[in-house]
Amino acid sequence: MLYDSIENFIKYAPKILPVSSDLMSFMQAVRSKSFEALKEMNFGGMDLRFGEYETKNVEEVPFESHRIFWDLQIVLDGEELVGYSPLENLKEGSAYDSVNDIAFYSGSGQMFRLEKGMMLLFSPFDGHQPGVISSRSSRVRKVVVKLPW
Repeated sequence: MLYDSIENFIKYAPKILPVSSDLMSFMQAVRSKSFEALKEMNFGGMDLRFGEYETKNVEEVPFESHRIFWDLQIVLDGEELVGYSPLENLKEGSAYDSVNDIAFYSGSGQMFRLEKGMMLLFSPFDGHQPGVISSRSSRVRKVVVKLPW
């Protein structure tokens, strides 16, 4: 898992990760474009998942993981807490769904505050729990970039 500012990620990602020029163009756009503008832009064949939701109490949100993709999570509006735990510390709650590349888990982990200007990158070995209430309920507008493993 990587937790950092978008500014820092732009600086070091090309040096430590096999990132595409499309991803770096997208990250540059995230710095200045709105949620709506990003949805209208073309970033090649990138798998971008735009979502809007209200944050929930931690008890209502299971951990999840993916086997095919890394998740690069970026909040564009609002704020949330995102839980993190290595998969070996979580209890599987549902069998892996290969069609949707997702499995759910129960357990607990460390919480990270995700707001505009910050990013989280989760590997297939990381359990993550997005959408948890921070200081108060928040309407979150977010994009998740699915990066092939």
